[in-house]
Amino acid sequence: MPEAPKTEPTEVPRPRSLWVAPRATKVVHTAVHLACLIVVVIAIVSAHFELSSLVQAFLLLGLYVAFEEASMRESALRLRLSNGPAADMTSVWTLAAAVILPLGYALLLIALVWGHQRLRHQHAKLFFLATFALSTWLLSGAAAHLVMMTTAGHTWGLPPALARALAIVVAILVYTSVNRATVYSSYASWGGLNGQTIVGGWDDNLLEMSTLCLGGLASVAVVYEPWLTPLVLLPMILLQRGALIRELETVASTDSKTGLLNAIAWEQLALRELSRSARDSLNVAILIIDLDRFKAVNDIYGHLVGDVVLREIGRCLVAELRDYDVVGRFGGEEFVALLPDAGAAEAAVIAERVRARINTLQMSALSPSTIVSQDSTLSASIGVACCPSDGTELQELLHAADAALYVAKNAGRNRVEFAKSSS
Repeated sequence: MPEAPKTEPTEVPRPRSLWVAPRATKVVHTAVHLACLIVVVIAIVSAHFELSSLVQAFLLLGLYVAFEEASMRESALRLRLSNGPAADMTSVWTLAAAVILPLGYALLLIALVWGHQRLRHQHAKLFFLATFALSTWLLSGAAAHLVMMTTAGHTWGLPPALARALAIVVAILVYTSVNRATVYSSYASWGGLNGQTIVGGWDDNLLEMSTLCLGGLASVAVVYEPWLTPLVLLPMILLQRGALIRELETVASTDSKTGLLNAIAWEQLALRELSRSARDSLNVAILIIDLDRFKAVNDIYGHLVGDVVLREIGRCLVAELRDYDVVGRFGGEEFVALLPDAGAAEAAVIAERVRARINTLQMSALSPSTIVSQDSTLSASIGVACCPSDGTELQELLHAADAALYVAKNAGRNRVEFAKSSS
């Protein structure tokens, strides 16, 4: 189940304990814990011994442990590589338990899974967040169990197998909805969703739904063909490794400070775009954006504030460039962008827009805790080269844009200059 939306890292620091958390966070956590306590009391009061349910619970628990031990390395590496909270895969077993087991057995299995996760990844999460995750898991499981109990015995004129399949689909939707609602409420209460995409990315939602669907299939297998349930392990392991490969690809192509493409990934995409543009006879422009006097920023405000500045510049570039432009960080304070299907006139408009946006950034806003005698405004110099007038190869265009950047620096900085052939 997802512990939180997979999003860009937030600058809002999360509370280190519930005691120092904002009041809204305390209210959300207390409400979730109380609701969970009520559910647990109901489960205890209504509990009764069922040998078949106990066997099914142990079967699911055994499959969970086997999967975790077989994929522990991949799971731990995914946690370390993830920029933010990532979707885990325990819902295969916890959802199956909620669908087929009595409430007490289902909650007990969910608690055991949580305990094993906490033991294996004990440094991965603060204690108050870990206990909140437990309450979230228990409430999600209880909600899915309620769906199955409510729909039990009702076919609505459909074949029984189809009616049960629809009930499982509804249980999956309720399960993930309750889980997301509680987690998002917690994050929103302390500002953790500021500027982030709540629904998450397509790949993350696909991974979550694939995991939940396997959980639904596992529940059917446990009830009707328990000897086939180990077959769930192989696709689960492949899903885990596929998710790890995606994380590795992201890390390998992303600049850690800005979230933009790194130099290697940018060059690869730029080469492909140039090849496509040459094939379709389209214009292309290259921008090299260099922050003015960035060394002074590091010297006066410190390197940590310098990283904040770089991250903010990355956001400015993403905001001002077009969705299909290829933008990356070359290193230091230098950024680069490739503008497909852009001639000199359009490149001039975009470059000036980027320069003006950067020139609105105030250091007092980026580093409010630093006391200096006089506030300063960031600025950038931009060199522009166009294809084919300044060259057709990537290195030719980069050299031409770099020469234009040098002219911009010598002319007083905070300006846009074109390569000689494009001017």
